[in-house]
Formats: sequence, C-alpha cells, structure tokens
Amino acid sequence: MIELLSQPIVLTPIWVLGLITLYFLLKHPEVSFALFITAYVLKGGVNIGYFNLTAILLIITVLGFILPLATGKKIKFKFQLADVWLWAFIIVLVGGCFFSSNSQEGFTKAIRFILIVWLPYMVARIFLKTNGQIRLFIKTIFVTAILISILLIIISFSGRYTGGRIEFFEANQIPIATLLAMALVIAVIGTAENIFDDWKYGKLFCAITIIPLLYSFFLVGCRGPLISAILGLIFYFLATFRERPKIAFIIGLALLFVIVIWISNFDIINSTFGKLPNINLYSLAEIKGGMSTIERKEAYSLAVTLFMQRPLLGIGTSGFPRGYPHNIFLEIAAENGIVGLIIFICFLFAIARIGFQYLTSYFSRLDKNSKVTGLIILTISLSLFIEKQFSYGLDMHKDLFAFLGLVVNLSLIARYNKVNSPLKKNKLSIKNFKNF
Repeated sequence: MIELLSQPIVLTPIWVLGLITLYFLLKHPEVSFALFITAYVLKGGVNIGYFNLTAILLIITVLGFILPLATGKKIKFKFQLADVWLWAFIIVLVGGCFFSSNSQEGFTKAIRFILIVWLPYMVARIFLKTNGQIRLFIKTIFVTAILISILLIIISFSGRYTGGRIEFFEANQIPIATLLAMALVIAVIGTAENIFDDWKYGKLFCAITIIPLLYSFFLVGCRGPLISAILGLIFYFLATFRERPKIAFIIGLALLFVIVIWISNFDIINSTFGKLPNINLYSLAEIKGGMSTIERKEAYSLAVTLFMQRPLLGIGTSGFPRGYPHNIFLEIAAENGIVGLIIFICFLFAIARIGFQYLTSYFSRLDKNSKVTGLIILTISLSLFIEKQFSYGLDMHKDLFAFLGLVVNLSLIARYNKVNSPLKKNKLSIKNFKNF
C-alpha cells in the first residue's frame, strides 16, 4: 500500500489536490480558521507526517489573513479593554512559571496558551470584522460537524462498533461533543432564522440536521456539551422574546417540559428509547454520581485545597498535580491565585459588558442577518463558557476565546453595517455630490 502511494502517478493528483486546497484556504482564511478550531477532532489523534494539523491550519489561517496586507490592504484595529486584561493575564501566567514546582511544564503551558488560545482570540479580533466573514466561519463549523456526525453514525452501524462511547477515529470524545454542541446551537437557531441567506430550504435543512446531531451526542456519550448547548439556547430564546414572543415562549416552554419529563420520568424514557446508545449516561443519577462526576468533584476539591494553601499567587503555572481540574476558574485560582483570578474575571466582565451593550444599544437597529449572526456568536460563546466549567484545561480553550474575540467585535460589526446600509450610503453620496 505504501509503495503504491509513493508512485508518481498517485502522488501527482494528491499534490495537485493539496495545492488547490491550500489556495482555497489561503483565499478564504475564515474557512481555515474554522477548521483550526475543530482540528482536535479532524486530526483524529494522528498528525500529518511530522506536522501537527492544528499548527498547519493556524499557519495557513494567519498567512491567509496577512497576505492581502502585502498588496496594500489596510486593517484598522483598536485595542479594547478586554484585550488589555488578556495581556495582563498572560503576564501573570508567564510569571507563575518562575515559582511553579515544574517550571518547564509551566513555560510549555504558557506558550501553548499564547499560541493556541491568545493568538486565535487576536485573529478573530483583528480580521473577522464583517458579517459575511463570520457567517462563512460559522457555516464551516456547522458543515464540518454535520459531516462528522454522519461519519459517526456510519461507524456505529459498522462491525467496528460494539457499544459504549464511540470515537471519531482516535479523537477524544469531549472535543467531538463540543463540536456537535456548537453545530446543534447553529441548527436550532437556523431552524428559527435562515442562516443560509436566500436559500429557501435553509430552515428545513437546519431542522433535519438536528436529528443526526442529537443521535451523535448519544453515540459519543458526553453530557457536559449537550447541557451547555441547552443552557445556551435558553439564553437565545430569552434574547429573542421581544422579537418573536409567541415562538420563543412555545419553544422555551417545550424545552423546559422535555427537561422536566426527562428528569422526573427517566425510567419511562429509558424503556421507550432504550435502544439509544449510552442513554443511561444521561440519567440524573448518573449525572450526579457517575464516575466522571466523582473524578471531577475530587479534582475540584484538590484545586480548592491548593488555593487555600497559597491564595495570593497560587502554586504556579502548570502546578496542578492532575494536569487540570476541569474548571477554568478553579484552575486559575489554584495555579495563579487571587491575582490571576481577578484579572481573568475583569477580562470576562469586559467581554460581558460589550455583549450586554450590543443587545441593549445596537441589536434592535440591526438588519435580520446581522441579528442572527450576533445571536449565534453570543449563544455559542455562552455554551462554550459553561462547558469549560466541566472539561478541558486552560491551554485548550481556543474555541471559546475565538468566539469571545468575536463578541468584542459585535459592536464594531454593528457600526460597520450601519455605515454601509443602503440609506446611509445614499446620504453619503448626496453629501459628496453637494460638496462636489
């Protein structure tokens, strides 16, 4: 097989296809950025030769955004308060390496945070500033998740799958479920509001995709991302209550009804839908006392104990003995103390303030497409933030921070759309004509 792949007649079309793909990704860096966000799942635990797929996609993304600058294109960027707080947090993170019990691991974690978390945040802040760019970014995540969910279902019906939690090749189940959660949010919002512009079957397509996405959740068997997606969608229905009170109320009430029935009558549901894979993992008893819950409680308790021992500056970056406690606040508190925790909370507060200002000052004046885009950004950001309280370590939050960067840009996008609205353009052209 290896000898066959090394033949020139086989290598030539592979190289041609690779160059075409590279050209497309460089021309549309929003697509490569979305693929970078999902790279943990896409690479399936396997690198491309000696290269890591995450690093390759990040390099392509940065090059794709920077290359147009060489032709004279200008990018306007202004630091916001959230950016300053994040810079301050990086200083604390690097400083914490010097008194960590394992300074080498601490510097590795700090570098990973800068390259894999902070850099995507800045890429989103600097380059994703138009509604069209963000919608392409979101659609890429959505389509990627749908394709993976279909592949998961196909694998589940093959002889390779014998039950239990399913993997997408060798990828960890939690990143898979997190990607499915983002797609589920997009699908539900896309069912209520068409995210495919003028495509008349857009809403129907989104509604249909909810079925394989939900079934894939059961195949993967991870509860946290699904719960986070549901809580995020509750926020979405509350935010849209003013616009469509009847629809928001009906869907929200139905969602609440399903949750109550699920919790109170799980035995009936289990007997009715018992063929669903891993359905037992979603019972209230399993959520409260399952093995993963017990492990996380122990990690939370250890993080609190370590924080109490050195509350001011913490035990140092990457000093947590179990890798990370699966909670972003407890991880920062244990390793970087009150100083790191306060700075990080100030960063989040600055983000939340921008999101609140967007909803109260700009949202009602936006066009329909811009409203939908903004709500998807806010809903996914909230869902990812909730998920980070149950899973992942600090240097793995590239998806969350990329969307937080987009939240900061929401007001800028709203101003851009206002300036470029047909009415505004008409007024500007009349003004210029009079001046002429």
